[in-house]
Amino acid sequence: MFPDLDYARLKRCFEYFVEHYAPAELITSGSHPVKLLERDEPSRMSRARRALAVAIADFVDGTQDFCRERVSEIDRDLQKRDAYTLSFSREHFTRRRDRI
Repeated sequence: MFPDLDYARLKRCFEYFVEHYAPAELITSGSHPVKLLERDEPSRMSRARRALAVAIADFVDGTQDFCRERVSEIDRDLQKRDAYTLSFSREHFTRRRDRI
């Protein structure tokens, strides 16, 4: 699932989405989404990469009603982190049913 994309940049993108848009009840010490991902990285990198792609796609789906200005602001924030932008993520992770 997108093996040509840089995993570190994808992860920084995911970290941003978790930090800004994840429901607070998901962010606990035992079930922090980034920590769960990191648990799989050492031994199951392909699984971690798939989980990361699915999680990013879920966040991207939640941004479809964002105005152009908000997307641009998020893009700037992500660029500062050397992460893939929301615009880029929308191009690569929008579910096929939404592309019709």
